[in-house]
Amino acid sequence: MHADSNKGGLNELLAAMLHNENRTISNYHLKQLLHRIEDDATEIYHTKYGSYDTRIKFIIDSNGGSDIVLMGRQSAKSRECIRKSIKRNLGIMQESVRKGFEGYLILCGEAINST
Repeated sequence: MHADSNKGGLNELLAAMLHNENRTISNYHLKQLLHRIEDDATEIYHTKYGSYDTRIKFIIDSNGGSDIVLMGRQSAKSRECIRKSIKRNLGIMQESVRKGFEGYLILCGEAINST
């Protein structure tokens, strides 16, 4: 699983993770992780921008087809906070999932700290 900057980046990665038959993480655990990323990204957004009416959400609870845009419509500020949240949560991810998210962060020009 990897992100392709020409095909949507994070949305592509999330769709691949949710729809991959050979995944190493269950949909339940992946959704739990994505909810945590949402919550952390929202907290980061509130702290950085002081806008408490903003809630960062993915569209992960639907049973939509493969063409669903899991990221939904996110502002540049929201995407920045999502990337920071992903970085914050790399340590709790299974290795295969972490590698996918690290690849996405690298494509976005984010420095990845090796642990």
